[in-house]
Order: sequence, then structure tokens, then C-alpha cells
Amino acid sequence: MTPFRTLILSTILVPLLQAEPSSLSAPESHVYVAAHRGGYETDKEDQAPENSVAAVTVAIQKGYDVFETDIQRTADGVFVIVHDPTIERETTGTGKAEDLSLEELKALKKRYRDGTVSEETVATLEELLLAGKDRILFKPDLKPGVIEHFDELARLIVRLEMQDEVFLRTFYRDAETIHDFFQGGTPGVEVMFKLSSAKQVEQIHREFQPKTVDIKVTGELPLSAGEKGAIEAARSLGILVEAHSFENPGFWEILAQAGVRMLHTNKPQETLRYLEANGWRGED
Repeated sequence: MTPFRTLILSTILVPLLQAEPSSLSAPESHVYVAAHRGGYETDKEDQAPENSVAAVTVAIQKGYDVFETDIQRTADGVFVIVHDPTIERETTGTGKAEDLSLEELKALKKRYRDGTVSEETVATLEELLLAGKDRILFKPDLKPGVIEHFDELARLIVRLEMQDEVFLRTFYRDAETIHDFFQGGTPGVEVMFKLSSAKQVEQIHREFQPKTVDIKVTGELPLSAGEKGAIEAARSLGILVEAHSFENPGFWEILAQAGVRMLHTNKPQETLRYLEANGWRGED
């Protein structure tokens, strides 16, 4: 890992998740890159299909800050990294991950984006997290049905001692369920809620004191009053704002100027180059 990557992880990103909400402070000129499914722009060239253990190593080498990924659960109760409702596109198998055992999934190979077969297998959540521990942050999406197992998921993250390196992303509608889990004794882990209004931001702040939130934007310019209001509400509360980049450099600039400090992107290499070239990777 380069000295710059070490600096970002040790002095900015991990403290971001460790800090008390009132003391949260991120460099105003720094925009982070969250690579969708870990990044797959050159998956075959890198020999690293999306959402694979190999992709973690590549994401770290390429300087991405956050590895976005997807959690499902097997028939025998293991958290695995699968994006689609069925596994045909991603692997050499068929059906749903939730209907297969871990052994059955591990017998398959993952596919590259062009459909050809790699040497990688479906990763368990534990395998993926350990591959990047202390080197990159993880932003796993909770796929349908996983919220029911939130306590088990939180305890896995705590067992791995990675609660300062993982923030679970889910919908605003799950807030009550997650609140009930925490009230019932589920250990504290960071949750990034997908929000669409200042009112939602304020409510989530009162209940969870999050370090980060995902603000829904449509990709249309200019930003709407509601989008701006949600971003401003989060920033006024010391919360780091993520938004979808929509792969449009003009939009990236507007988002950065509006206060978004993490771009969720399908093109992390291109996004990172743009941010570096336009002064959005520096420190105050």
C-alpha cells in the first residue's frame, strides 16, 4: 500500500467511523471513491471479477477508498457476496443463492462481465472482509431478506474486529427494524441509510447518529431544492454525504461543490482520475 493510501486510511477514513458525531470532520477538498461491486471496468484484464476476493486486492492497488458490495445468505445460513437475484450472470450455476448451500456455491466459478469464466469462486462475507482488513473500507448493501439476520451480521463484523471499517447500507424503511435490533442488544455497527429528504436526515441523525448517509439524487441537473436540502442538512450535522455519480463528470463536479464527499461509482478508475485532476483529492 502506498504512503498516501496509508495516510487516507489511518488519518481520515477509519477516524471517520470512529469519531463521535459532534467531532466528525473531513477535509473539505477530499472526495472519496466508493467502487460499485469493488470495480469491474477492467475485470478480465485484472483477473478480478466483480465482488470477488481478487477484486479487493485490485481495488486497494488502484487506490479506491471504499469497496461497495452485496450481501446475501445461503440456505445453510452463511453470508455470501452475490449481487443479482439469481446467480446465472455472476457464476457458472443457476438459481438463487438463498436456495443453495455454501458448498454448492463454492463448487461454481465466477464469470467476468463478458460472460467468460474466471478462477474465482463466490466469496463469503468473512473472506471478503478479511481480504481488505486494515487496508480499505467496505460498504455492503443488504439484499432482500438479509435484514432479518441483522443481529448475526453485526456480530460477525464485531467478531472480525472490523466495526470501524464496515458500514452497512440499507433503505430508510429499515430504520425501525434496525433500531429494534439495537434496542434488543445487537452490538453497535455503522449503518448508512439511503435517504431522500432533510426530514429523513434529521430523523436518522436523532436515532442513530450516523457518520455517513447516502442521499438519493436523480442525476438531473441542476440539483433539486430537495436534494440540496438533504445534502445541506447532513453536512450541518457533521455527516459525510455519499451520492450516486451517474458516470457524468459534469455531475461529479456539481455534487462535490454541493458538499457530497463520497461518490458511488460504476467507473472508479475514471472517477478517481477526474477527482485527482480537479483538486478533489487534497486536504485542507
